[in-house]
Amino acid sequence: MSDKQEFIEQEIENARVEQLYKRSALTTIALFSAGSVYLLFIGKLFPWQDLLAWYTVFLTVLLGRLFLFRYYFKHQHKHSLTFWLNLFRLSIFAVGLTLGSLSFFFFPGESLAYKIFAITFPLGITAASLTILLDSFSFFIYLLTLQLPIIYQLTVSGERAYLGSSLLIVLLAFFFFKFSRKFIKNYHLTMQLRFENKDLVAELTEEKNKIDNRMARILNDGSSEIYVADGDSYIFLQVNRGAIENLGYTEKELLEISLLDIFIDLDQDSLEQLLASLHEDPRQIAIHNGQSRRKDGSIYPVEARFQVSNGDAPIIVATVYDITERKQWEEKLIHQANYDHLTGLLNRHYMQSYMPSVFARASRYQQKVALLFMDIDNFKDINDSLGHDAGDEILVKTAKRINSILRQTDTPARTGGDEFTILIEQVKENSHAEIVAEKLIDVFKEPFIVQDKQVYATASIGISIYPDDATTHDQLMQYADIAMYQAKEDGRNNFRFFSLQMRKLSEEQMTIANHLRNALANGEFLLYYQPKIDLITGRITGAEALIRWHNTTLGDISPHVFIPLAEKMGLIRDIGSWVLQEACGEAVSWKEMVGETLQVSVNVSPQQFRSGFLLEDVDLALRASGLASTALELEITESLLLFDSKDQLDMLHTLNTRGVLLALDDFGTGYSSLSYLKRFPVKVLKIDRSFINDLMENENSKALVEAIIAMARSLKLNMVAEGVETEEQLAFLRDHDVVIAQGFYFSPPIPPEQFKKMLNQRQPHWLAIDVSSQMD
Repeated sequence: MSDKQEFIEQEIENARVEQLYKRSALTTIALFSAGSVYLLFIGKLFPWQDLLAWYTVFLTVLLGRLFLFRYYFKHQHKHSLTFWLNLFRLSIFAVGLTLGSLSFFFFPGESLAYKIFAITFPLGITAASLTILLDSFSFFIYLLTLQLPIIYQLTVSGERAYLGSSLLIVLLAFFFFKFSRKFIKNYHLTMQLRFENKDLVAELTEEKNKIDNRMARILNDGSSEIYVADGDSYIFLQVNRGAIENLGYTEKELLEISLLDIFIDLDQDSLEQLLASLHEDPRQIAIHNGQSRRKDGSIYPVEARFQVSNGDAPIIVATVYDITERKQWEEKLIHQANYDHLTGLLNRHYMQSYMPSVFARASRYQQKVALLFMDIDNFKDINDSLGHDAGDEILVKTAKRINSILRQTDTPARTGGDEFTILIEQVKENSHAEIVAEKLIDVFKEPFIVQDKQVYATASIGISIYPDDATTHDQLMQYADIAMYQAKEDGRNNFRFFSLQMRKLSEEQMTIANHLRNALANGEFLLYYQPKIDLITGRITGAEALIRWHNTTLGDISPHVFIPLAEKMGLIRDIGSWVLQEACGEAVSWKEMVGETLQVSVNVSPQQFRSGFLLEDVDLALRASGLASTALELEITESLLLFDSKDQLDMLHTLNTRGVLLALDDFGTGYSSLSYLKRFPVKVLKIDRSFINDLMENENSKALVEAIIAMARSLKLNMVAEGVETEEQLAFLRDHDVVIAQGFYFSPPIPPEQFKKMLNQRQPHWLAIDVSSQMD
């Protein structure tokens, strides 16, 4: 039952009990009269002393009932309904018992007329009580106390007529009780309806008051304008304070003009057309978005809602809202939804929605559309080294340089991070797109001035053509993206057109990526080891761990293919952690074989540093394997040094403090700088194989290697030469005091079992060289 229904039931019960007590005063007087008349009627048949005694009891009961009546109305809130109802039932029992005792003690035994009166008297009192006693239990008590004595007297007489009368009285009592129940039920329903109507009236009154209050507030609301105008002339009949304040007119001035004087974009015909449907259905609302003119001539955007009230004198009610702020917000939201907040260029969302219309236009005029997908090379490294504010400044200046070489019909956009797309329309030949790409490459030749520093950046551009390559914007974007990555792989700072071969390569990469996700869990990775040789003693000092991947479906996949994919897919941390644990565990087995500690070198991706978990992974690998930290060498790339952030620097110093060696891999191919080497705790320089390969043929390479050796020596750094393949290269390195080397001359990367066999060899092939002569 709902709270509302429970409240109504409680109210009905209160009213019922109150009615019982209200009627008790009248019934007491009626009973006094009826009892007194009956007593006078039978006074000749019984001793007056007995009748006086009964009459005294009778009056006492009636007086007690009157007292209860007065007590209830004085103290009704002090006790519960149950208390008052039980007290009332007790009074009914007392009255009924007193009246019923008349038939028991003073039942006429001789005269038929007296007997009939003695029978009809309690029946009449009972019948009279039907509309007075609103409590079934009280009526039942009354019925029993009044009728049982009569039934008793008629039954004990033994005569058949009296027995039949007793039976009739029983049936009549049953009828009385049933009628009483029905009467009480109807009373309950009537009272329920009354209270529900009362509650409904209260709710309607409250709602009416709310509406009246709301209407009063609306009419005095300064934020909206309300006009009540004549339905024929459109002259204002009434206006609110908001209209006076917003328009600048006085109330008197407004009551002399019409709707047409306010809405500058509505004339009589258009207003009539706007309101036409409202005359047919007054419940409808007509909405007009237009402009209003103030008294001073200024114009502002509004939204007007018109309603019409038909009758003898039809009126028009117009509620008008100044939507200046809404318009400004809408324009702002539209701008935010379609433009990049940093560069002011269009964003990816707009480009995706705009491209289909560009394609349709090109198809109509039988033209092509070129999509250029441009990415700033190494922007992540630049951003990390100089800070995000500097990176944002470069992006803003890049957008300006892009706009400087484009036509008005070309559409540039920033589609994310350091990625920009450019739609070139009205393309007749692919060479047109090539010209734009070359101009974009050229604008990056000039350095960016950021934080009073010169920052050089290059761009890689991928180009796809509609409809040659694709006819949907998703495909065209995908193919331009593929072409851009191909430009990066081909050396960066250039552009590439999309080709079917690129799509094939892209599909192959997707296939490889799908298998790569489960490669670690399936145990498909393994480590090969390339020995590092002491060029003075010819002994193996350690090895570089190099990951290999063999898939049962794809076969052997080169690290140059799957490592960049793993970095892009976010898998490099898990793979790198596995490599550390495997390599450290293998290095421990070398010590057990040869009785001395050999170093194991592990390549570390910059992403492992950025993840923040490298220290944790290194600690786990060393702890699990039991390898000494000094036996682990981590090879980092030069791009990592560009981070120059506190977190990365702290991590490198922590590793160095723990005894882990740090080697700078592929030195000389990237952003080598003495300032980097001074600032970071690097202990080893690895001379890149590209310099060693043409060492004997290219004087520039020879000069670079000599310079690297001299610099390492001055900084007291150890050196490792990679890619040694010939005796001439080996001799050059020995002549320049390079101690450690690795390369195919000694051994290619080999499985761990073969590496252990090599450790057991007493005379590896390179020891055939006359070491003693080299030591002289």
